[in-house]
Amino acid sequence: MEKIKWGIIGPGNIANNFADGLKGSYSGQLVSIASKNDDRRKNFGDKYDIHPDFRFDNYDDIINSEHIDAIYISTPHTLHAEWTIKAAGKGKHVLCEKPGAVNLIEGKKIIEAVKEAGVFYMEGFMYRCHPQIPKLVEVIKNKIIGDVISVETSFGFDMGKTIPDHRLFNKNLAGGGILDVGLYPISFSRLIAGVATGDKFSEPKFLDAEAKIGETGVDEIAHANLEFKNGIKAKVSTAVMESMKNNAVITGSEGTIQLPDPWMPGREGGPYHAKIIINKNGNEEIIDVKGPEHLFFFEGELASQCIAKEKTQPPHPAMTWEDTLGNLKALDTWREKVNYKLPQDEI
Repeated sequence: MEKIKWGIIGPGNIANNFADGLKGSYSGQLVSIASKNDDRRKNFGDKYDIHPDFRFDNYDDIINSEHIDAIYISTPHTLHAEWTIKAAGKGKHVLCEKPGAVNLIEGKKIIEAVKEAGVFYMEGFMYRCHPQIPKLVEVIKNKIIGDVISVETSFGFDMGKTIPDHRLFNKNLAGGGILDVGLYPISFSRLIAGVATGDKFSEPKFLDAEAKIGETGVDEIAHANLEFKNGIKAKVSTAVMESMKNNAVITGSEGTIQLPDPWMPGREGGPYHAKIIINKNGNEEIIDVKGPEHLFFFEGELASQCIAKEKTQPPHPAMTWEDTLGNLKALDTWREKVNYKLPQDEI
């Protein structure tokens, strides 16, 4: 089978991870890069042996190239929707880094565009493609800890100080914790609440929240409490100015499940080694999920396989279109509750 040819728009840190993962892909290969920064374009192109003819200095050229099948978008958040829609309009399949859009309004426009174009689209939550999550879903479905009662999870780090021109503190670039890493705990909670009640994901019936809004107007530390059907509750936390546990604890009627590192199981590269720790009746069982692959191998391989099979969406538990829209709606509510509004919310 001929490999799916990928191009990257926006060669930042996360794009390096994606490119490293794609090196091991059986179904996809990186052939092109687009960056407006000359040094970044050259350095990235040299690092990944991209032919000079396919190192573009603007985004229009890469989506117009007949040499490329699919685009990975890792620009600042506020450009995600625009370039997903433009790429789809040119017949390109799209894997876009999270958040796929900055709000539900943009998300709906994206889904309309990819539907009309008939292309594959997936929001890039790498952890949802990692083998750890299907194994966790199996444990929840089999009621190993009984009925799920609650989920507590966090993703936060400390930048040390406010840096006004950094994207994380720039409101015009949709900075702050909620839209950078808070979407991980939200997506995880929705997944677990759904699987626990026989669905693929679940939407919160109730969400309340608090946040510390910094001097630049973005959320620097934020917490939210959610309630789903069957009374399942979730507590989620995020930050760009506070280090957090960055773990997940699922409490059931007969025990608990802990994921020490749900978001980056294995940290930098491969081999990966994730642990699902089950505590039940005073006994601890550790399920090891490990292998030789790079952490980002699974995301690129899954997307490439779906494209090769002419699928327009990935299989669960990766982010389907409906799942992406549900997550954006919950994130909109979280921001609304802490009075963090973006210019895009008024469109």
